[in-house]
Amino acid sequence: MANRKGVFIGAYVPNHLKESLRRRAAAEHRTLSQEITRILEEAVHGRGLPAGSIDRREKESQPRRRATDPMPRRRAGDEPYGTGGNKSGDDRG
Repeated sequence: MANRKGVFIGAYVPNHLKESLRRRAAAEHRTLSQEITRILEEAVHGRGLPAGSIDRREKESQPRRRATDPMPRRRAGDEPYGTGGNKSGDDRG
């Protein structure tokens, strides 16, 4: 038998739910076990990255730039937020 990492969790689920999970797993080229593990991880730890994405950030990395930028985050020459400017191209102001 294969050397598996983890523990077996037994659960009774309705047959229609099992078949739905099996079809969804097959559509995403996963085994039923992988699909159930993905759903459980998402439920416990929150939604992760989209399928196929790689998280290249390290565990000790700082938050993204927006979280560490000092205020104000706008440039000195920018129009104040909400003025909108004249975007239509006419002179009605």
